[in-house]
Amino acid sequence: MAIKIAIIGGGSAYAPGLINAFIQHADSFAGAELALMDIAAPELAIVHQLGQRMVESAGVDLHITRHDDQQSAIQSADYVLTTFRQGGFPARAQDELIPLKHGVIGQETIGAGGFFFAMRTLPVIRRILDDIRQFAPDAVLVNYTNPTQIVAEAVTRFSDIPCISICDQSNDDQHKIIDALGFTPESFVLESVGLNHATWSVRFTIDGEDGIEVMNRHYPAVMARPDVSARVKRQFRLAREFNRLPNSYMQYYYYREETVREAQAAPRSRGQAIMDDLPGYYHHFQEQIEAEPPRLTHVRGGSIFGDMAVDVLRGLVTRSASIHTLNVPNRSALPDFAPERIVEVPARLEADGATPLVQPALPSDVVGLLHMLAEYQRCAADAIWEGDRRDLVRALAANPLIVSLSLAESLLDEIIALQADYLAPRFVTG
Repeated sequence: MAIKIAIIGGGSAYAPGLINAFIQHADSFAGAELALMDIAAPELAIVHQLGQRMVESAGVDLHITRHDDQQSAIQSADYVLTTFRQGGFPARAQDELIPLKHGVIGQETIGAGGFFFAMRTLPVIRRILDDIRQFAPDAVLVNYTNPTQIVAEAVTRFSDIPCISICDQSNDDQHKIIDALGFTPESFVLESVGLNHATWSVRFTIDGEDGIEVMNRHYPAVMARPDVSARVKRQFRLAREFNRLPNSYMQYYYYREETVREAQAAPRSRGQAIMDDLPGYYHHFQEQIEAEPPRLTHVRGGSIFGDMAVDVLRGLVTRSASIHTLNVPNRSALPDFAPERIVEVPARLEADGATPLVQPALPSDVVGLLHMLAEYQRCAADAIWEGDRRDLVRALAANPLIVSLSLAESLLDEIIALQADYLAPRFVTG
């Protein structure tokens, strides 16, 4: 029997790359329905048309359907892939810019910005879970919606629906490090563990040699290159300091003042830059609807997101017991973390979930911050899911980039006034 995969956020600029990845692995999804759902009707129509053309041109057995309501997309689905952005990029720009006015980083997954994003995201996730429970009770939720860690904490704490959360950041980091080294290795092996956007390497080799030694050998040349971003250079600095490779997001904690100054000095935030670029993506998609064959050269996220999401879904569908780095309940994979905490570790896919693989303990000089982050993100999930406005303040104050009740209260007062339409009423009137 053919499967159905509901894609919530199916009109996004990521979606054509996702469809392309399904096409590349169509044998594993023969006869599958990809049910695209989005509240952005014009963008959804474009992606739907393009997806149909791509499938027809490739001659594969996939069926692309369009849904403007969530329930019809989820109805009888075997898998639900979430990749939506509640509030769109205008809300992301607010997440980024408001914290900077208060002297803290504005970013979409960490700090205050990530908390704001979670406040908009979790009410939608809650409705998706309700619809899965009613219309697709055997479905597995595969979440790619940020902030991944807080979403995964909420789903696993307040629902019994099987959930796997994915993130491609480590893959993206790998590509950027290779580019910075100035040569293309024959082999690059990286296994990292920790929390989403807060991982450290436990196995890292480049052409069979210790990866940190290779990075240190090329350190002076990388630091001198004007075409290597400050973000990547900070990753080299942290690797040299801790003798293991960090996730690139660790820069926001260990180089806090630098990253805040850099963001404040930028002419526009990342969200604003994406808003400027978005019309070009959809113009390209419209052009390719008429092209023979359609060929994607301008798609958000490149191929990394589509490849990873489809690899995980393919592992679930084929029951291949393949291993991927995923965000799942810890059980006993990471020593010193509670069994129910969400961790990012290599995990073996099962029919309706994933089993995390036991990992070595991380050293105390890095694990302390991770413990603080893990407990903050649990508090954030609890406060947003079932708390009141005072709970929000306490949860945000627990963030290691905030650590201030008065600052947390000021930040929340400002964002709630701007984003009230997306938030639970108890936070707006409380």
